[in-house]
Amino acid sequence: ALSESRMRRIRGPGIAMVFQEPMTALNPVFTVGDQIMETLRAHERLPDKALFARSVEMLEKVGIPSAALRMKDYPHQLSGGQRQRAMIAMALACGPRLIVADEPTTALDVTVQGQILDLLKQQSVESGSALILITHDLGVVARYAERVVVMYGGRIVESAPARRLYKSPAHPYTSGLMASVPRLDSDTDQPLLPIEGQPPNLAHLPLGCAFAPRCR
Repeated sequence: ALSESRMRRIRGPGIAMVFQEPMTALNPVFTVGDQIMETLRAHERLPDKALFARSVEMLEKVGIPSAALRMKDYPHQLSGGQRQRAMIAMALACGPRLIVADEPTTALDVTVQGQILDLLKQQSVESGSALILITHDLGVVARYAERVVVMYGGRIVESAPARRLYKSPAHPYTSGLMASVPRLDSDTDQPLLPIEGQPPNLAHLPLGCAFAPRCR
């Protein structure tokens, strides 16, 4: 029910978003520097010189070399990992209290994935921000999450500290997810157990637990 002007005060300083595909989230016709400065300009009254310096500082903070020169680059001139770093710089520019990262390592190679996730975790710790990481990768969850919320059919089905959830999952869907991922220490003769059936139609969810038709 908030007005657009009230919502703008929340977006940026309160909540910031890191989207999963930086090539579509960044505007291809504006330089990376212009897009970071635009974010700052929307929330802080600073002269252009100060906006530029602050934007360079943010790019340096997320590990982009020659940050002042990169400010003049367009998104297509950066690698996938650099574009995602620029997205993180933009999200962190106004010091948000909450960072929402939606599959932030999609389409990145494994080495870069680790760098980006380490960077997000480090920046959230340094700034005192909370970090919500949305992902399907159980390995990422195990490494980075303190608390895990499992969703099915658009609803929360289980919530627990990460260590406890991996040790003793309570919901059959969580157990199914764990069983369908190969483990290095598992018996190689034992096949993976897929979750049979199809996800529910969100427009016509069944009564009770939406996972019931697929539950063993």
